[in-house]
Amino acid sequence: MSIFCYKKIDTSKNLGWELKTARENKGISIQAAVQKTHVPLKYLEAIENNRFFELPKAKSHRQAYVRELCKLYNLDFEVISYKFNCEGGLKFLSKHYFPKIDPNNLQPFSLFIKNIALISFVLFFVVYLGWQIHGIITPPKLIVYSPIEGQLSNRAETAIQGETDKESQLQVNGKEIKVNEQGKFNDVILLSNGVNTITLSTTKKHGKTTTVTRHVVVMVKEPARVSVVKDLGIGAVRP
Repeated sequence: MSIFCYKKIDTSKNLGWELKTARENKGISIQAAVQKTHVPLKYLEAIENNRFFELPKAKSHRQAYVRELCKLYNLDFEVISYKFNCEGGLKFLSKHYFPKIDPNNLQPFSLFIKNIALISFVLFFVVYLGWQIHGIITPPKLIVYSPIEGQLSNRAETAIQGETDKESQLQVNGKEIKVNEQGKFNDVILLSNGVNTITLSTTKKHGKTTTVTRHVVVMVKEPARVSVVKDLGIGAVRP
């Protein structure tokens, strides 16, 4: 029959106790140690109480904290670092630590993206609405290539050519003229001898109208009158 004896392990002189004692022996308060070593207060308290799990997850950060404390307390860094490692200060850690992304930290960024999206939508709506209003209140374009104003012609007809909005209705002297998908038109109208007034009018579906007037002067020579009696040399027959 074996007898087991349980011995309580004294943890009062661990690394944390040693560093705290060294600080107190130097007469340095914990606030002064924070200012001189730039080790955050919560991490310095964690080290002095051997709560290494509260330290940053990167080895480089933990070693840097211990090194700064050793410089301040005039301790051997190699010895302290060895004890720090033995007591679990550097176990199960990667050389480089990439912290997990806290979803709460994404809230400001997510809110920023939402605001940008909302502003973009509002701007797009305003621009689109302005474009629609501009299309409603602006009269349709009407460019007449032929005939030109004051045109002289010896023919009793003229070509009507030009360009307007593709959805507009075009009339020439009250007669509707077809407009193709590009808004261009090409037709021929008859003229009379003398001054002809040609009125082109294009109307949008919203009611706005644009009118262009052209004047064309037609000079058609009348055929010569032939005197049969004179040309044949026949004298006038008198009753």
